[in-house]
Amino acid sequence: MSSAAQELIGIVDGLSEEKAREVVDFARFLQQQSGDREWERIIAERRTYPKLEQFAAASLREGAAEPLDPSKL
Repeated sequence: MSSAAQELIGIVDGLSEEKAREVVDFARFLQQQSGDREWERIIAERRTYPKLEQFAAASLREGAAEPLDPSKL
């Protein structure tokens, strides 16, 4: 376990349940942001994806799809 994790555990242990929950929620928010940054990096790449482009072109050639009918599920 990292020293930062140990320090955080010590801090959270000294807080009320409500405040500890806020810390956990904020940590989850930060965790999600790191995933968002990874998606932004992927989207910003100038790389081509031939298989994806072929799939998209084939899908567009098929035309519009019928709306989903929940009663047929």
